[in-house]
Amino acid sequence: MSKKNLTNTEKRILSWLDRDSRISFRKIGKGIRKSEQNVSYTVNSLTNRGIIRNFYTMVDYSRFSILNFRVFFKINYITDKKFEEIEDYLSKEPHVMWLASCGGRYDLICTFGARNPSQFNKILKGIMAKFSRQIQNYDILTTIVLRIMERDYLGSKKEKRDVMIVGGDREPYELQEKDITLISEIADIARKSSVEISRKVGCNARTVLNRIKALEGMEVIRGFKTFIDFSETNYITKILLLRYHNISVEDEERLIKYLCNDPNVMRVTKTMGRWDLEVRIETEDERDFRKTVRKIREEFSEMIQFSETIPIYNEFRNTFFPRFIIDEIRDKGGKIRQA
Repeated sequence: MSKKNLTNTEKRILSWLDRDSRISFRKIGKGIRKSEQNVSYTVNSLTNRGIIRNFYTMVDYSRFSILNFRVFFKINYITDKKFEEIEDYLSKEPHVMWLASCGGRYDLICTFGARNPSQFNKILKGIMAKFSRQIQNYDILTTIVLRIMERDYLGSKKEKRDVMIVGGDREPYELQEKDITLISEIADIARKSSVEISRKVGCNARTVLNRIKALEGMEVIRGFKTFIDFSETNYITKILLLRYHNISVEDEERLIKYLCNDPNVMRVTKTMGRWDLEVRIETEDERDFRKTVRKIREEFSEMIQFSETIPIYNEFRNTFFPRFIIDEIRDKGGKIRQA
């Protein structure tokens, strides 16, 4: 099946939804001078085509004392069916936050949320035991902090680019069960209405909206994004892995600031392990990708010791609220600390 370019209207709508996936279609229509019906039709079309996978909530997992581990798996040569079995298992694993197939030296990239290294080790060892013949080897990166930018290249005209920061050295919160339920309801369905949520949480719709605003103010919720699958379009997604060479704190800050201002850089992840930085880059074609990477290497040649590029083929899961959190935190019966 041939891949299709996105229309200008589709790009502009995706840009608005990427900025805030809970925004009303009426407001989008007003912003792009289209009717609310036209926006709704386009969003439904993009969803039916699999380009919009879902609308998710950016939850800062560090507020729940969760650590983030990235595992790069190399898979032995197996049939498509066996490969899909691994994908399906990892997609349903309650600690998995992000899962994608890729190229280069690896075949799968999987992000796990865990309370501590010991818990993560048990999860990984269990996966290795279950798929001992299929998994050849793996590399692990520990995520320190994640910076997420808007997809300006889709049509955003904002003067200053917003950067969402997730992770890092954050004070954890203990939340009431109603707030945990609320977050779980919108974690992977961010556009769920306040009325629908209120039925699950046990309070009225106005209270739901007030609690969402309160959680945003506490920076438990960092925003609302759209899970866009570009595999059916001409856009390409690649990860650039960087290893530093004699870099100071000031040099690293300058590099990260440069990357966050590049319109084709969507995420900058500071990591610990084999690589120091993971950069997600999205471009319309291979030429634009090479141009973006060349500029980075030219600007920071004295700082970058090694780099590696990994193409992302398909993304199967993307959440910032792994399912295992829900039962654990409910059992604690904690109360919300005041921000």
